[in-house]
Amino acid sequence: MLYGYRNDPRLFWRTGAAMTDDGQRARERGGGREATTAAILEAAEYLFSASGFDAVTVRDIAERAGVSHALVHRYLGNKDDIFRAVLAVNESAILAAAPDNPFLLESVSLMLRHGLTYGRSHIRLLVRSAMSGLPYDRTTGRFEATERLVELAQGAVASAPSGERTEEDLDPRFVIACVVALFLGWAATESWVLPAAGIRDMDEAEAIDGLERVMLGILRCNLPGLDSGASAAP
Repeated sequence: MLYGYRNDPRLFWRTGAAMTDDGQRARERGGGREATTAAILEAAEYLFSASGFDAVTVRDIAERAGVSHALVHRYLGNKDDIFRAVLAVNESAILAAAPDNPFLLESVSLMLRHGLTYGRSHIRLLVRSAMSGLPYDRTTGRFEATERLVELAQGAVASAPSGERTEEDLDPRFVIACVVALFLGWAATESWVLPAAGIRDMDEAEAIDGLERVMLGILRCNLPGLDSGASAAP
């Protein structure tokens, strides 16, 4: 996995307007393998999120990154390999927003805010890929941030007092899947759903605060143990 540019989210989560010449940027950063690989992944992320997996070729990625087609293959492999690398490094960055945090609600809040602040391009990539019918087995097969939230949710439920648990409780994995789907859907459609609901004067900070409140409310309502010390609220 590649870590060189992940430490600075301002470099990592760029969109098209700021990615005019990834190959030149690689050269400015020294032209080494790490910088070149970072430029390739940045170019791939932008193209996959803008055009979809099927419409992008390795040659497109190479051209945008300012490197040769052969070099892309040598450093990262075929298009499937590149796609998985983009997913993996982005997912790791979201997970890193809540490193080793033992509390579900805090972790959700931190990942939500990081993703909506820095990860819009990645979210568009995920949504476009899923909506276009790209099979899940074409991905990495693992989404570390989601797995971490599932782990924390299961821990909260397991440690909840027996009186709070019932046979009608939802599977915590399903609850997390719903919350993640809400997050992805919001990030992809916010500019439409707010005016559709008659909301035209809500700023970004207010919208994120509201979405956080809704998501945490869903977790509290559907996972026993969150208000009994198993997880701390932000």
